[in-house]
Amino acid sequence: MTTFDLVKFEDLVIAPFKATYILRPDLLALSASLRDLGFIIPVVVQSSTNIVIDGNERVRLVTGQKSIASIVGDMCPVVKIDCDNLEAQMLHLRLNRAKGSLTAKNMSNIIRTLINSGRYKKAELGSLLQMKDDEIQLLLDGSLLKQRKISEHTYSRAWVPIEADPEITKIKTSAPVSIEKPPNSDR
Repeated sequence: MTTFDLVKFEDLVIAPFKATYILRPDLLALSASLRDLGFIIPVVVQSSTNIVIDGNERVRLVTGQKSIASIVGDMCPVVKIDCDNLEAQMLHLRLNRAKGSLTAKNMSNIIRTLINSGRYKKAELGSLLQMKDDEIQLLLDGSLLKQRKISEHTYSRAWVPIEADPEITKIKTSAPVSIEKPPNSDR
């Protein structure tokens, strides 16, 4: 069952299984959005525990910044979902997958938890998360970038994040690697 409610921010619990990460520039944009618009999308929580399934960063910003809290108040609009912990983790992945903000290591941990529970089969996870069998297997094996003959592979520049250590640019790539320098010093 799904219900809509208002919950005090102090009663919300940041998810211990959170697989998302937001970069500082995006966090700044989110802060500005909260100050300007408040909550236009409710936070999704597990009804029995108030664990935040979707909206962890918004809750952190409100509880950590008085300037935002003074604007949005002490009550958070939420969608409460009746689900157990495994369903909450699955929902977290499903809601965040399309946003492109999941971190591979933490997503791998959740995928292994879901499979080890016996409740989900690989094919079902693939269907729910819109992933191919080899993607699920890569997350399950626990080593996302295996060291098997790594020097023999040619990698796309997409594998080199802007925050990369200069040593990473020594990998063999299909084109010369140049680390993108963001226009703002805080990025």
